[in-house]
Amino acid sequence: MAVKLIDQFDPKKNEQAKTDSEAFGQLYDFYFPKVYPFVMAKVGDQMVAEDIVSDIFMKVLENLSKYQNRGLPFGAWLFTVARNVLFDHYAKSNKSASSSLDETIEIKDDKEESSPLHQAKGAELKEKVKAIMNKLPERELNVVQMKFFAGLTNREIAVALDLSEQNVGIILYRVLRRMKPDLNNLF
Repeated sequence: MAVKLIDQFDPKKNEQAKTDSEAFGQLYDFYFPKVYPFVMAKVGDQMVAEDIVSDIFMKVLENLSKYQNRGLPFGAWLFTVARNVLFDHYAKSNKSASSSLDETIEIKDDKEESSPLHQAKGAELKEKVKAIMNKLPERELNVVQMKFFAGLTNREIAVALDLSEQNVGIILYRVLRRMKPDLNNLF
């Protein structure tokens, strides 16, 4: 029998995870693929990202009993924990947040082997996106990373970053609008 993953909007399953290790495992299985790319985009090192994600889920487990469903997505609370663990990491290591796209974005072709021209365009696109992302202010960078690396909804991002949902949408629209002309010149 296949295990059904927790739906991010199912408060009963999230409540079960407070006392049931199997339910917590399902919660982990659902949210790990969202949290890991977000953290990886921030730190750019696989080993460090794995350690931080481990710390995030330990904090979630430790504080899950304090979580109260107030009609907001559970994922937003989890990403608030993730941001706090990242802040702690940077405070300990005195590093600034960076966005390393080299390991987090892979541009793939449907074919097994890409042509040299396609590989060159892919490398150029990756470098252009990396340069654009490195110039973004921290708030915009967080919104973009949560949306495209972690796959969060605008509502989850809004709660995690203490913004309005409309503000998240506006930030995304403006960032993508600024990026579009630079990326269109590549093709």
